[in-house]
Amino acid sequence: MLSLENLALRRPRNVDVPKLGRDAVAGVISAVVQIAYCISFAALIFTGDLASGFSLGLAGLIMGTVVTCIVIALTSTFSPTIGGPDSPAVAVMSVLAASIATALASKGAPTEQIVINILVALSVSTLLTGVLLYGVGALKLGQWLRFIPYPVIGGFLVASGILLILGGMEVVTQTDLSLAPESWEPLYSMRYGPQIAIGALFAVAIPLLARVIPVYLALPVAFFGFVVAMDVALLFVVSDEAVRDAWFLPSLGELTLWWPVTAIMGTQVDWGVIATSSAEIGSFCGVMAIALLLDVSSLEVARQKGGDLDQEFRSNGLANLLASVLGGFGGSLSMNASVLLDESGATTRWAGAIVGIVCAIVLFSGADIGSVVPKAILGGMLAYLGAVIIIELLDTPAESSWTEWALTGVMTLVIINFGYFMGVVVGVIGACLMFAMNYSRIGVVRRHLTRYEFSSNVERSPEQSRLLHEEGRRVHVFWLSGFIFFGSSNGLFERIKGVIEVQAEKPVGYVVLDFGGVPGFDSSAVLSLVKLRNYCEEHDVTLAFSGLNEGMRASFERAGFFGSAKAHQVFGSRNEAVEWCEDMLLMHHEVGDASTHSFESWLQKEFGGQIDFAHIAPYMQHQELDNGALLFRQGEPSDSVVFQASGCVAITIIDEHGRPIRLRRMVGHTVVGEMGFYRHMPRTANVVAEEPTVVYRLTREAFDKMQEEDPAAAAALHKLIIRLLSDRLDFANREISALL
Repeated sequence: MLSLENLALRRPRNVDVPKLGRDAVAGVISAVVQIAYCISFAALIFTGDLASGFSLGLAGLIMGTVVTCIVIALTSTFSPTIGGPDSPAVAVMSVLAASIATALASKGAPTEQIVINILVALSVSTLLTGVLLYGVGALKLGQWLRFIPYPVIGGFLVASGILLILGGMEVVTQTDLSLAPESWEPLYSMRYGPQIAIGALFAVAIPLLARVIPVYLALPVAFFGFVVAMDVALLFVVSDEAVRDAWFLPSLGELTLWWPVTAIMGTQVDWGVIATSSAEIGSFCGVMAIALLLDVSSLEVARQKGGDLDQEFRSNGLANLLASVLGGFGGSLSMNASVLLDESGATTRWAGAIVGIVCAIVLFSGADIGSVVPKAILGGMLAYLGAVIIIELLDTPAESSWTEWALTGVMTLVIINFGYFMGVVVGVIGACLMFAMNYSRIGVVRRHLTRYEFSSNVERSPEQSRLLHEEGRRVHVFWLSGFIFFGSSNGLFERIKGVIEVQAEKPVGYVVLDFGGVPGFDSSAVLSLVKLRNYCEEHDVTLAFSGLNEGMRASFERAGFFGSAKAHQVFGSRNEAVEWCEDMLLMHHEVGDASTHSFESWLQKEFGGQIDFAHIAPYMQHQELDNGALLFRQGEPSDSVVFQASGCVAITIIDEHGRPIRLRRMVGHTVVGEMGFYRHMPRTANVVAEEPTVVYRLTREAFDKMQEEDPAAAAALHKLIIRLLSDRLDFANREISALL
């Protein structure tokens, strides 16, 4: 129900004036830094014969900064934060511009048309970057980018840093540097040598100033200080106007906006040339995605606060989409600029928006800001940014191997000489090969034991246990883990082959391969295992497979591993495979489930021949259990201990879903229920007969009576159980030691 109160205007919230003041100061300082970056980046992209496009390029970079700052400031999961052109991406922009300029110049196109095509290509790159970033965020694929190999990222960054440093020199000389020695001669000339020296001095001055003044003021102070000092010196010291003009970029002009839609509708755009530069455009999109990932990850560490990576991709994608329509060039969240806001005292999202507003004022004022900044400062700024990228890479806390550094170096050389696309191809292939080599060294055998150290969960008669203990080294169990491919599969074959060849005294008879920790394998793994199968058949070794999923089992069946004519077996679990191998060993020695001793003779032997069965039989209750009959129930009092004469019982527990889980099987002559009986604790599990079973039950009342009437028989019974528990504990200790 509507009321007059609901229709009344609400009083706006109180504005925190001190916070807004700090945000305004921080925003102005950061805006100055961003504009300085844009001037240097524009000089890098539109250098040499393209200098006439400097003002349009600078306007595009500042417009991209305006849109990126405002959108990211309002939508990012971090606060405060800003964005702008990213150094590695700008290096790709310069490569893209040079590629298009070369292609159009070969066709005889005028400079004006070349500039228009470069601007359109940069807008298309920005648009596609927006689509990529927003798509990654919308589909929640941001986390997958974290799997990009570090050497590939390192190659990107080092190459971008070197290209920025070289670009700084090219801005000063207005020439293209190449491997030819003559292209480097201008650097040593009297015309450009002093400019190179002052640019280097400016680059060094920034970190030196950061030691004596607040870090966030170092770059603005150095920038304004050098600009003012050089402008004054050139005006009053250098009288030759031609010499003075050589210190500035030619044909700068006032800042003027350009509209991509108008240019696209015209006739000057050569879409064929732009299409041939698709590799550079794709590289730009990829570099922007990688740069955003690195900046978000670094900002999380710097602020000790997690961010929503997918939201950051959506936010930056939206900013690039909007910038491409308004004539701006690609930009993204900047970790360094955001930290600069923190150091400048910013506290809210308004700081980032103020940066965008200040840049917009400079842009729409149309000021010829490039005409007062000497080329030496622009080149020094680019050299400084390039050096920062390389130094930050070298200072990474992660320790890289020499192979990773070698791949980074190779990728860097390829990018510098053949472009980003070829560098990415080389980097990805090299990273994959390096991963394959390193992964194959690890091996897929997580653990290797024999039946001597590790048994199934079947407890057998002492006679059978002793035989399995003696013959246990004939059964080898291999736990496998990880994806098996061409490198690791051959290593597995060599490992098992070596075991079979070395063990001569008691030849290996059975090899259990547990695939429970293997998510999958490639075709080369099956071929290696076919080779293993053939080798095992030559040496009378049977393979037992366990833990195979449906896909792996189908692959082995197609390779002819299993079938009625094959000795090799497949089981659902490792325990079943080991149990089968134990049964095969017992059958080979003609010791089956029924011992060669009767229950009475076994019991008398365990008593050391001092007490015969007839002596204790009156105290025991004879029971015959059908298959499925319950011997003990979980939770009931432990008021008896059972001597198993024949058959088999299973120890099971009930899980939270009411399903029985078998923990252990007891076969042949053994004792059941002694733990609860001696500790006076309730039964911890159910004991169920798995086949017709004969047992002798000794109740607590009968046991107490035996101790009174026949202490010798009771003592012999105590010794039997102590010896049985000692044997079990000894084997458990060996098993635990082997598993550690």
